[in-house]
Amino acid sequence: MRQQIECEMIDTIRSQYELFGFQPIETPAVERMDVLTAKGGMGRQIYTVGKPEGTESKTAMGLHFDLTVPLARYVACHANDLTFPFRRYQIQKVWRGERAQRGRFREFYQCDIDVVGRQNLDDVYDAEIPAIISSVFEAIGVSEHIIHVSDRRIWRDVAKAFGWSPEMSGLVLQELDKSQRDGLDTALSRMTAQGVEDRVTAFVRDMVSAEDFAGVRQVFESSDVALDGLRVLENTIATAVLLGCSPDKIHYDLTIARGLDYYTGTVFETFIPGREEWGSVCSGGRYDDLSEYFSKEKFPGVGVSIGLSRLLNLLVDSGMIDGTPRSATTVLVTVLEKEHWRRYLELARDLRNAGIATIVYLEDAGLGKQLGYASDLGIPYAIIAGGNEWSAGCVKIKDLNQRTEDKVACSEVVSYIAARR
Repeated sequence: MRQQIECEMIDTIRSQYELFGFQPIETPAVERMDVLTAKGGMGRQIYTVGKPEGTESKTAMGLHFDLTVPLARYVACHANDLTFPFRRYQIQKVWRGERAQRGRFREFYQCDIDVVGRQNLDDVYDAEIPAIISSVFEAIGVSEHIIHVSDRRIWRDVAKAFGWSPEMSGLVLQELDKSQRDGLDTALSRMTAQGVEDRVTAFVRDMVSAEDFAGVRQVFESSDVALDGLRVLENTIATAVLLGCSPDKIHYDLTIARGLDYYTGTVFETFIPGREEWGSVCSGGRYDDLSEYFSKEKFPGVGVSIGLSRLLNLLVDSGMIDGTPRSATTVLVTVLEKEHWRRYLELARDLRNAGIATIVYLEDAGLGKQLGYASDLGIPYAIIAGGNEWSAGCVKIKDLNQRTEDKVACSEVVSYIAARR
């Protein structure tokens, strides 16, 4: 019954996205391989899709592994029909050729939001993202979460000051990204083993170990590193707090870089305190050049994605949210005497007309089996009525969770259930 919980979480996430003014879109699950591999080194994880035997295809196709690259194609194709900044959310399944394990799936839901501009997009949109992430996690019942924020523009400033080649920048970022898992000392040792100078590793250690922005500025100034990117990051976090993100839910973290190479500015990773081994449960960032493969026009954007299926699995297995099976149905109308068949159906009709999900037990079975059916499905209420109840103008309503039972007038059944669901 986790699928019901997943559906409820999707509804909650959707409502939060819409609360911030995002509109839904959907893109094809199957895309051309050249589209899917336009940015990022995910080629080996993409499931290819072949046409039926006997048909010719000159274009290789694959299942989308995320929703950001398809979004870039969508924006480029529909730019003249969209209103910019374009605020979209997208909740769809994606597929990745990963080894299935705890918290890792080959098929799973992603819940994305992105803001895309035309020619330019103000940095204030980056600051809005943490406020949305925090709002979503509070709404789904995960109040303990920390959003880690960095900015790749900082590393461009560092690379310029030290005269790094693109390869050296990539090496340092890659090792720093691994430091969250392996520890900073291990990451720095690997840098040294790969030829990174001692003065660089010393700088990286001092920068990452600084306790606040003032400390980072001091490290930068001592090495003549420009402060432009750092100022952007500091302003992003300050503005996120103004937009509603609690200060204790957002931290700067210069070790995060994000694996996909289409990120060009702010990057986000969200962790659950005490569950850091799960890795990031919501991540993303700013991308200024993603649409260049599909259009000569510039469409910069910023967004994040929640891998919902993975997150739900981890939350339920750890006991952080209630994984008790439950049903979308609120009431089971039991059938005791077929001569009153019409009354049972009319009662169910009245409940449904009031928006209360209801099942009538249509099989020929005893009351015990009918109540067991309701319990197995997680239906909280059962209505029981035979000739005596109908003659008295009432029914029995059994709360299957609390194991209580009330007699309720037929005219008040709808209001009784509505007040308790």
